[in-house]
Amino acid sequence: MEARAVVRQDDPAKIRGAIYVSSGAYNAPQMWKNFSVAETKRDFGYARELHLNALRVWASYEFWQSNPDVFQRDFDQMLAVAHANGIRILFALFENDGVPPTPENIAATGPLTGLDIQSPGLLIASDQHKSEWEQPRKFVVWFMKRYANDPRLLAIEVMNEPGKNTMPFAKSMFGTAHDMQGTVPLTFGSVGLEQAQQFVPLGLNVIEFHDNFPNSPEELADKIKTTMAYGAQVHLPVWLTEWQRVRPSGTGFRAGMEMTPEEKGPNYSTLAHTVESFPIGNFFWSLMVKRAYLKGQRMNGTINGLFWPDGAVASLKDARLIARDPKLKLKERPVPSEVGDSPSLQ
Repeated sequence: MEARAVVRQDDPAKIRGAIYVSSGAYNAPQMWKNFSVAETKRDFGYARELHLNALRVWASYEFWQSNPDVFQRDFDQMLAVAHANGIRILFALFENDGVPPTPENIAATGPLTGLDIQSPGLLIASDQHKSEWEQPRKFVVWFMKRYANDPRLLAIEVMNEPGKNTMPFAKSMFGTAHDMQGTVPLTFGSVGLEQAQQFVPLGLNVIEFHDNFPNSPEELADKIKTTMAYGAQVHLPVWLTEWQRVRPSGTGFRAGMEMTPEEKGPNYSTLAHTVESFPIGNFFWSLMVKRAYLKGQRMNGTINGLFWPDGAVASLKDARLIARDPKLKLKERPVPSEVGDSPSLQ
């Protein structure tokens, strides 16, 4: 019997990253359809200026289905650029959040219509459609055959934030990935500890959790402490793979929620000190200035991100805190005050 590969273990305190979706893309299928090596080199260079060593990136099952060879070519190019910049990729295979992956939704580019894409959609991934799971499973098998031992990958995130009706799908795909696991750790994007606990018995290697808009730094600190305590109990590292800013008015995930104009824009300085005070891997949302990823946040006018395409940053204070470099010199261009109404933003 062939012995299983030894899964790589990284010191979580040394993992410093960001979410990456290219500036012109409204969703993952568009990012891969319009992939540019030059743009990737530019943007990963910005990440290096902040001394980041990791980026969290989404695959697109739908784009892979129609263009597997192109997807592999461009993903390999992304990995090569990342490696040249001292960056490893946390790669998410499937995405539970978003609108259905219809051709119209995938192609939409309007500020209020170009939204994130659920991948695969509920007509495949829900518990009621198990007969449809074999096609996405082929994607997992395809990916694991090629990248299960790739040192340029920080980890493979099988699915982001599965819901109640997609949790069986996520567990099934995780099982397939685990059967083929090499040296690259396996994880999944968890909204909180209760979700993560369901995957520990399946062979989870890293606990991810998200807290984008806590009411206060103390609220985030309490969540980090609780998750780290559980991680210590089960001997697993903890990564905070989505964080943004303090938002006293509420999280903003529900469309129609009122918040102050200041709360709509990025302000990483409200949480950076808290995040850095714990020995956890962390990824802020997002490297590039963009309209919010999720529909509720988009309708509420949320803008997130740090770098504009020309290399200016929305906040030099934020950039210096994230880079841990108080003397970092970058051009600053704040997000317009009417953040939700700025037509120049993707």
